[in-house]
Amino acid sequence: MVIYDDPDPKEKSFNLAVENFAKNLQGVQCGKRALTVEEYVGNRYKNPIIVLGHYPKKWQNWLFERGEDEATFINSLNMAPPWVRDGYFRGFVNADPHLILPILFRVQEERIGNSLGRSALGLIEDWMQSGGVGHQAAHGFETFKRMIEDPDCTVMATMSGIMTMAKMGGLISHMIDQKWVRAIAATGALIGHGLVEGIGLKHYKYDPQFSDEEYGKQQLNRITDTLEPEENLTEVEMIIHKVLRRIPSGAILSPVEINRMIGKHLSRYYKSGASILRSAFRKDVPIFVPAFWDSELGNDVETENQRREQKGGKRIAVCSGLDNRLLIDITTGAKNLGIFSLGGGVPRNNFQNVAPLVDIINERLGLNHPKVRYMKGARICPDSTSIGHLSGCTYTENMTWGKTDTVHGRFSEVMADATMIYPFYMAAMKEVIESR
Repeated sequence: MVIYDDPDPKEKSFNLAVENFAKNLQGVQCGKRALTVEEYVGNRYKNPIIVLGHYPKKWQNWLFERGEDEATFINSLNMAPPWVRDGYFRGFVNADPHLILPILFRVQEERIGNSLGRSALGLIEDWMQSGGVGHQAAHGFETFKRMIEDPDCTVMATMSGIMTMAKMGGLISHMIDQKWVRAIAATGALIGHGLVEGIGLKHYKYDPQFSDEEYGKQQLNRITDTLEPEENLTEVEMIIHKVLRRIPSGAILSPVEINRMIGKHLSRYYKSGASILRSAFRKDVPIFVPAFWDSELGNDVETENQRREQKGGKRIAVCSGLDNRLLIDITTGAKNLGIFSLGGGVPRNNFQNVAPLVDIINERLGLNHPKVRYMKGARICPDSTSIGHLSGCTYTENMTWGKTDTVHGRFSEVMADATMIYPFYMAAMKEVIESR
C-alpha cells in the first residue's frame, strides 16, 4: 500500500499520479488507494508499504514494524527508517517523491504491466507535470539539451563525487565520444576510480555483515556502499609508472597533460570497454583535475617521485596552474558558454572561476581578453543554499562574481543526487538524436 500523509491540494497532477500508482500496484481500478498513516493503522493493515514524504512521528513505530523487506520510505527530509545505517540504505530513497514516483510508476508498468519500450523522454514529460524536484529535473534536461543542440555553445562539464564507483563511467565516456562536452573538470578520485574500470578491473558491492575493520584487514577500501580492492590501485600505480618513466627528471607537467598521457597509453594497450581517459584522448577533450594531489592519482605520482629520488633522480612537478592558460583559451574563444555540473565542489568552481579570472587579468594587466560569462547552466546536486557551502551556491550568487548571466541566459538547479538523474538525461538525449 502507498502511504501519503501530506498531499498539497495545489499539486493535482502529482496527487493523481500517486493514486494511479497505488491502484496499479494493487490491481484495482476504483476507489481510494493512497492512504494516510491513520487510515492504514486504523484498519490494522499489515501490507507492505511505500511511504512518500512526511509521516507523523507518532505512527513511525507502526510503520517500522514492516521492516526492511516490506517497507520503502521515499523522502528528502532525513526521515530514514532505523535499519538504514552507514553504507546500508535498503528500504530508503533519499530524494523528493516528485522525482522518484514517476520512475517507479514506469518501472511498475514495464515490470508488472509488461508495457515494454517506455521512453526516457516520456519520463521527462512526467517529471514536468509532477512538480517539486521532478519539475526541476525536467527543466534541467531541457537546459542540457539546448546546450548540446546549440552549435555555438561550448559545454564545460564538471563532476565531483565518486560517479565512477556508482557505474557512471560508461555514460561519461559516451558523452565525450558524442562530443557533447568541450572539457571536463573532475576530482582525482573520480578519474582514478574510473581508470580502474578503464583497464578492465572490477569494483564490488559492500556487504554490511562484515565490519569495516575486517574490510580494512582484507585491503578492501569502502566508499559508501561500494568496495575498491587495494590490488586495483596497485595495478593502476604500475600503469602510472609506465606512463611517467619516460618523462625526464625535473619536468613540470599539468594534470591535463598527465591525463592525456594516460589516455594515450590506454588507447594503445586497453582498447575495449568504456574508459573516460581513453575517450578524452581520442576526442581531444582535456580532463582538468584542479585538486590533483588529493587523490589516488596524486599518490601514484608521489610514489613515482620518491622512486626517482631513491635512485638519485629529480622529481616530476605537477602544477595545476599550467592548465589555466588552456582554460582561458577555451572559454575566451567560445561564442557562448554552457556549464553542466554533476555535484559541486572544487571542479565546479574551477571552471566557473575562469570568468572573474579573465576580468582580473584584463583590469590589472591591461589586457583585452573577451569577457567570459556562462549563458546556460544545469547543476544536479542535492546541496541546498541553507548549508552555506560552495556546492549549494546558486547561479544567481555566481552572477555577483561575474561568472554567469542569469538575466539573459537559462539556468537549472536540480536538487537531487546526480546518479538518480544523469542516466535518464543520457537516455533521453539519445532518443532526441535518434529521432532526427
